[in-house]
Amino acid sequence: MPILVTTPNGTVGRYLTEALRDRSDVRFLVRSEAGAKALGKVRGEVFRGDVTDAADIRGAVAGVDRLYLAHPFTEDQVAAETNLGLAAIEAGARRIIKLGARAFSGDGIVPDAVISAHDTITERLRSAGVPELTVLQPDRFLQNFLPAAASIAKGTLADPAGPGARGYVDVRDIAEVAIAELLAAHPIGGEIEISGPQTLTLPVLCERFGAVLGRPVRYVDIPLDGAWRAALADRGITPQVIDGLQGLYSNYRQEGVAGLGDGVQRVLGRPPRSVEDFTTDLLMPACPVPDPARAAAVVDCGP
Repeated sequence: MPILVTTPNGTVGRYLTEALRDRSDVRFLVRSEAGAKALGKVRGEVFRGDVTDAADIRGAVAGVDRLYLAHPFTEDQVAAETNLGLAAIEAGARRIIKLGARAFSGDGIVPDAVISAHDTITERLRSAGVPELTVLQPDRFLQNFLPAAASIAKGTLADPAGPGARGYVDVRDIAEVAIAELLAAHPIGGEIEISGPQTLTLPVLCERFGAVLGRPVRYVDIPLDGAWRAALADRGITPQVIDGLQGLYSNYRQEGVAGLGDGVQRVLGRPPRSVEDFTTDLLMPACPVPDPARAAAVVDCGP
């Protein structure tokens, strides 16, 4: 059952790669030599190709039976995922596991480009008649807070998602569900909602981080204003992607309390990983070690 893994160095893909690197029947699609180096040593095939190039796509999907399909939210996401998926179906692929996102519900929700892109891709795959389609629909990734580890270690987490409560999910759970669906003789299929075990507001999430880290962490709300947009633009993010992210975060703020998904329990037969698991295993090692001398000086300064 030859398997193709797209975005094998992505937030979810890297965990799939780690789990599948010793299998000879897995092909990993990377865009560049740097991507191949980041992948590390694998037993299967590393295929270098551009997802916007038709010939590269045909080569990547040749002989593939199962496909893990994912792509970052960019201007070419819909075209890239659709072209890969359709080419795989035409080449005889029987099963596609697509990484999507959890849909919003409730009053005041306005369609945003991020969720709409996933919906468009999914509908095109269904219309093409893929025999077995699984669409993973996770809530917000806990791993997306890792780039803020230095700030968290100093006691602050700034985020624009606002006051609502969400089922923050450890990406390792998403990857394990994806792998189970890829390798199963009979996958569950359909839409699989994935979340953590509880809905948490960002202030409570910070409290949970702090309890494990042994230091207080407070949440700072970032307004979705011009300064926020300018900061993203300074990082090279395009206006179209910024617009999509603004729509996504606006819906986070509007939804209030998100529902929980049962995908981890349903597919893996166990509860989802907790915030404490994530903090102990991944966030704590990413946090800079406090300087004992500096900490003592702070204490000596008094209130």
